[in-house]
Amino acid sequence: MPAPHNRIPQRLAGLGLIVLLVLLAVLRSQAGTRLDGYTVDEPWHIVAGVSYLRTGDFRLNPEHPPLAKLAVAVAIPDSFKLRPRATLAEKTQERALVEDTMFFDNDSPATQASARIGMWSFHGAMLLLLGMVLWRGVGLPWAAGTLAYLALEQSVGAHLPVVMTDLPLALGFGLAVASAGLLASEWRWRWVLACGVAVGLCLGSKHSALAGISGIALVLALASVFNLGERGFKAWFARVGKLAVAAALSLLMLWGQYGLRFHAGPDGSDGFNRAMADKISDVNIVHWREGIAFADRHQLLPRTYLWGLADTVRAGLEGRGQASHRLWGVDHKGTPPWFTWPSFVVAKVPLALLALSLLGLVLVPFSRLSPSARWTLAVLLGGSATHFFALLGAQGTYGGIRHALPLVVALAILGGAAVSWGCTRRSKAMGAVVTVLLLATVAMTIREPRLWEYHNELAGGTQNAWRAFGNEGLDLGQRFPEIRAFHDRVIKPEGSVFYSQYWFGERQAIALGLNYRKAISDMDDDNVAGIYEGYFLAGMSSNIPEPDWNWDPVQAFKNAPVAQRLGYLEIRKGRMVDPLGRAANMYWRTMEYLYREDGKDTALVAKRLEEVVKLLPLHLGAGIELGNAHLRLGNVTGARVAYQRLLDQEEKSPIEPLVRGQLQAQLARMDAGEDAAAIPQLRNPSME
Repeated sequence: MPAPHNRIPQRLAGLGLIVLLVLLAVLRSQAGTRLDGYTVDEPWHIVAGVSYLRTGDFRLNPEHPPLAKLAVAVAIPDSFKLRPRATLAEKTQERALVEDTMFFDNDSPATQASARIGMWSFHGAMLLLLGMVLWRGVGLPWAAGTLAYLALEQSVGAHLPVVMTDLPLALGFGLAVASAGLLASEWRWRWVLACGVAVGLCLGSKHSALAGISGIALVLALASVFNLGERGFKAWFARVGKLAVAAALSLLMLWGQYGLRFHAGPDGSDGFNRAMADKISDVNIVHWREGIAFADRHQLLPRTYLWGLADTVRAGLEGRGQASHRLWGVDHKGTPPWFTWPSFVVAKVPLALLALSLLGLVLVPFSRLSPSARWTLAVLLGGSATHFFALLGAQGTYGGIRHALPLVVALAILGGAAVSWGCTRRSKAMGAVVTVLLLATVAMTIREPRLWEYHNELAGGTQNAWRAFGNEGLDLGQRFPEIRAFHDRVIKPEGSVFYSQYWFGERQAIALGLNYRKAISDMDDDNVAGIYEGYFLAGMSSNIPEPDWNWDPVQAFKNAPVAQRLGYLEIRKGRMVDPLGRAANMYWRTMEYLYREDGKDTALVAKRLEEVVKLLPLHLGAGIELGNAHLRLGNVTGARVAYQRLLDQEEKSPIEPLVRGQLQAQLARMDAGEDAAAIPQLRNPSME
């Protein structure tokens, strides 16, 4: 043990190392995200956060807890304008409101710059806390190794400046693991408080935190019965009491983030885009529906949080109608295979870092670990396992790596164990291996200009990963600054227009006066052949044939060659004859008409959707909406055809079991001779 007079310099040096690693993480993030525009969800989170902070009303964006949104709102200048409070119906209206607020009423690039600084500061603070608590629990080399891993990991760097909820959850998970490890080994009040705060941060980050927290809680419950000594029951009772205090503190933290109020508004109102009772009734899994209803009825948690929990269960566990999951170049239909989430992690984390994590996992059993380190690893295993198994049970795989970021933090802690071994065992060979792996990561990734799009060599590298996977880890609409630059340099001088199959948040283009044209501008569109001329934005995944949907990219793009490729985005120029694309756009235009504009011409809706399903008979959302329209028209036969068509083609496009059951129940009602007005309309899964 160092002499007392040497401890302060050592501690200052350790603190300096942790701060330096956090700064390096931010600098790497800045270099690898400097070209990024907004993700498609960031305007929603930013506008909602500013509204929370200024009005105390949590009605906007209730599907996500408020932590990240409140954190970024502090960094948004007072000049940012909010629109007057409006009555909203469905997410489509809410998205229109927040995007119009961001892009028409405010300087969106300046707002993004402020938001990035706010999120770097927020995430940097969480990294700093994580490093400090790990230092106390497992030692400085281990903590430093973990932070070095996170600084080099591409997906973490991509999320550091982004206003989304995934990285706050992942870092909060790591902090909860480290705090719980110390609590389980020492049972001191300081760690009771730290654990309660860390779990509260997780709860306030994302609803999926419940999965990992349940594993942490299970390990802590087991820890409460270990090494009780002579005190026996009294010691166990004291430990249970401390766990109860930690749990209560975490709930208090969650309530505090909602202003210690049950209702969304300070006046006791709940102006969500969908009424709470309807939101709960949308949930099909009985135990979740009844549990959320019970918690709402007895006001056990803030109503806004419960609304979001219902949304998470509906969209994540039950699914949004996703029927295909692209993994390693193969489209798996129906339920995602067990290796879906491991594949996302293995394809995105740099290979040298994966090797470092594997090395740490192998070395841990041979390490002389302190009690706090042993319990930290036990908590890490428990929390990671429950988060992983929750992912395995989810139908929605669209999020890709961002939904698995807690597992990436777990890998980082294992990688930190390998670094610790190399430092503390004074093994030149092991130290050399660890150093080579870290330097190899730098060498293999330092030139990567877009951290979000990064995939490692197993997936074909960043340039070719679109052939292997099809999720939001490829792109989430961040290419707008380059689209705008290309427009100003090429499209505008030519006097041309551009269309888009690429989801980038079209309100930006409209607000800034770009020569952008929607493929379908109104419900009276009669361009059934889908003939368009100009420039076309498309994701690289559009080059993959989809025989079941009759999509042939060679035929569709034969007169529109590539003008420029921008990573995952390619810009084509020429003439497209794309009736399938027109049909898909007509579906979305009809959804806007129904749910954003509150359109009432049901006969027109049915007519347009008949055009859609003629070319896209597998389209679940279109089939459900068409059946609903026919019911509103009193046409039971038409509704039956629309619903039955979906079931008849499940071999090509499987339907989630819960939705299949709903369709079969509709058909049974029709077979029983019920009147159309008495048959309830189905909820379109894509609305969640």
